[in-house]
Amino acid sequence: MLYFHQAGLAFLATPKTGSTAIERALSAKADIVFQNDPNFKHCIFQRYQWRVEKAILMFTDRVPETVALIRAPEDWLSSWFRFRHGAWLDGKPRSTRGLSFDEFVTGYLDDPQPPFAAVGRQSRFLTHPKTGARVQHIFRYDAMPAFLDYLSARLGLPVELERHNVSPDWAVTLSPALRRRLQERFAEDYALYDSALTSAPG
Repeated sequence: MLYFHQAGLAFLATPKTGSTAIERALSAKADIVFQNDPNFKHCIFQRYQWRVEKAILMFTDRVPETVALIRAPEDWLSSWFRFRHGAWLDGKPRSTRGLSFDEFVTGYLDDPQPPFAAVGRQSRFLTHPKTGARVQHIFRYDAMPAFLDYLSARLGLPVELERHNVSPDWAVTLSPALRRRLQERFAEDYALYDSALTSAPG
C-alpha cells in the first residue's frame, strides 16, 4: 500500500497485479509505504478504511481517494498457480508442483480449500463486506497503460515499471466445465472485473 499526501491518493496493492513493480517505482515518492510482510503490503480495503484512513485523517481533512488493480479471475488464479509452482515451495503444502490447473481450480472451489489453493478473493480485497463500499478507482490489470497514465497525471510525474516478482510465463488451460463452475461460484469477482476501468475516469 502506498499513500501520496499531495495527490490525496492511496494505492491498495491487490496481490498478483504487478504491485511489487509499482512499489519499486513509486515508494520513494510516497508519504506512507506498507511493504515486505504481505499483511502490510497487501492491506485490504476493509482494514485500510478501518485503521489506515483514520490515521491519515488525524493529519488532514482531505479524505484520500483509493485506487487499485483487478485481474480477470481466471487469469489471476493462473498467476497464483504458476507462482506457487516455484522451487521455493517444493515439499510444502502450498506448492502446486505436480498439479494441473484443473486440479488447482478444483481445490479453489472446495470448501475448505486446500493450502495450495487458498489464495483469497479479489472481491474481498477490494470491497468492504459489511458496508458494500469499494475501492474508488479500480482499473483492469490488462489496461495497465491507462492505469499508469492515471497515476502519472495524479502524481505529476512519469511512471515507468520494471518487471518484478513475475510468475513463470507458460500457458495453462482450464476445462469448460470448471470454467462454468468458477464463473457461477465467484460471480461477484467477475462482475467487479467487468465493471473495472479501462481508461482514466473523467
